[in-house]
Amino acid sequence: MGIVYKSGPVPKMEVLLCTDDFEFRPHIHDRYVVWINTGGGEHYTAKGSTDILGKGNISVFEPGLVHSNHPASGSRRCLRSFYLDPEFFHELGRKAGASPRANYFTRYTFKDPESWSKLARLHGRMLTGPADLSLDTDILDIFSELLARHAGQNRGAETDGCDKRVQMAIDYFHAHPDTDIRLQELAELAGCTEFHLIRLFRQHTGLSPHALLVQIRLEHARHRIEKGDSIAMAAFSSGFSDQSHLTRRFKLRYGLTPKKYQACRMK
Repeated sequence: MGIVYKSGPVPKMEVLLCTDDFEFRPHIHDRYVVWINTGGGEHYTAKGSTDILGKGNISVFEPGLVHSNHPASGSRRCLRSFYLDPEFFHELGRKAGASPRANYFTRYTFKDPESWSKLARLHGRMLTGPADLSLDTDILDIFSELLARHAGQNRGAETDGCDKRVQMAIDYFHAHPDTDIRLQELAELAGCTEFHLIRLFRQHTGLSPHALLVQIRLEHARHRIEKGDSIAMAAFSSGFSDQSHLTRRFKLRYGLTPKKYQACRMK
């Protein structure tokens, strides 16, 4: 089957099924990603640590976390991902009496065979079944239960938070994805030297400023494509030199060309 993306019945929700050996190089999401693998192990790296997502285990990464993943050696891959807008978890948290947080989960990966089985069945239904009242209800019930079981204090302690200078630069990237941003301009905005800013970026995100900007531009282009923009317009509004440039980068990041991604979501 390869790689399949499909929008979910909940606003700003998407699911992914990956059954080939495509390597997701260091990247970000502007949404939460909830992972399970029903075929084999998934090797991942995040914040300098590596682990394998095995059967019965669930991984949850918060928006903006740089991570990479590929199938564990010799395993039969069936990676299932849910991409959820932060507001989805904020709403579930509010209903449970919790205040909005940057991250609701205490660990990247946790073992929970019961929730794992429910997520696996839910993912299959979202890929192949019709959207109906039963599915809507199960989505809210299953993710509310996941939050109730595994939410805790924010994993990011003071020493683990993003440096305010890096965050300022990231916010600038989000606000100006189509702008030709220079390192000197960024350093002046952050109030530090260019060399120090590069070190801060690599320390707090694992990527250089330019590499992270490319990831933010790709997410911006994906949003524009979802909203119905042409691929050429999505490339222009996201800071890519032309449609070909976006297509090359997009395929490296998502495993599909923008055209195929667009076709997946129209099914």
